[in-house]
Amino acid sequence: MQALVRCVARYGLDGASLSQIAKEAGLTRPLIRHHLGNRDELITTLQDYVLKSFSDQSDALVAGLPASGKSRHLIDLLFSDMNQTSPDMVLAFAALTARAVEDASLRRACREALLAFETTIAAILRADFPNVDAAKVNTAAHGIVALYFNATSLAPLDMPNVWKTQAEQAARALFNGLEQEP
Repeated sequence: MQALVRCVARYGLDGASLSQIAKEAGLTRPLIRHHLGNRDELITTLQDYVLKSFSDQSDALVAGLPASGKSRHLIDLLFSDMNQTSPDMVLAFAALTARAVEDASLRRACREALLAFETTIAAILRADFPNVDAAKVNTAAHGIVALYFNATSLAPLDMPNVWKTQAEQAARALFNGLEQEP
């Protein structure tokens, strides 16, 4: 599965061939074909794997937050160098979303995964800021999620450290805006 994700991240869904996946995995093409099936099965397998990985990671992230002040720690974890999100996984998710234009079921599954992550972030923020207008909390959650996905997906470009720092600072500014609400 990791070889599939790496190949899709590098070559896109259409460019990731069974031969490339086999080479990346150190296996034979027939063995990859046996495990991943045809092109449609490959996409379904990738979809299930990537979306489950994001869900599992989101659950682990929430479970790892302290009992109080979760929002501040959430931003620390999201933008930490220790964050376990693989840029390849984010790029594989992006490849799936590009394919979702022509596949309503895939579009629905990707949208639900992303909205579930944003809902999780919003719930953490709402717990820390119960008196702030829900629309403002949801806007902050949306911004934090967008900054996180952008910074993670562009990591393969080896952006300057200041670039990642600025993304984190922008996320903190959204958080600080909630702190300053009456």
